[in-house]
Amino acid sequence: MMLKIEQQLIDNISQLLKRSIIADSALAQLKEDKQGNFSAIFPKGSVFKCTAMTFQPYIEEVADELMQWQQNKDQQLLVALVKKIEQLFKVIAEFETLYQK
Repeated sequence: MMLKIEQQLIDNISQLLKRSIIADSALAQLKEDKQGNFSAIFPKGSVFKCTAMTFQPYIEEVADELMQWQQNKDQQLLVALVKKIEQLFKVIAEFETLYQK
């Protein structure tokens, strides 16, 4: 069971990483075109510890937490990790929808 959860987390983070590379490229283009007028993807006080204008630091944060969880299998860390992954999927999907228009 634990291996199945672990593989699902790895698959999700891998998918997020691929999508974030494309999204970050689009963000860079928006910024270059003077259209990316924001200070962070997730505001301070969100489920994330980092604040950044690109998705990569958030992906790194969940990857780091995955490694921590793999070492100690802490249930609270797993719950927090899943929440972060869900938030990333939601925001990236919203961004992809907006940017494709």
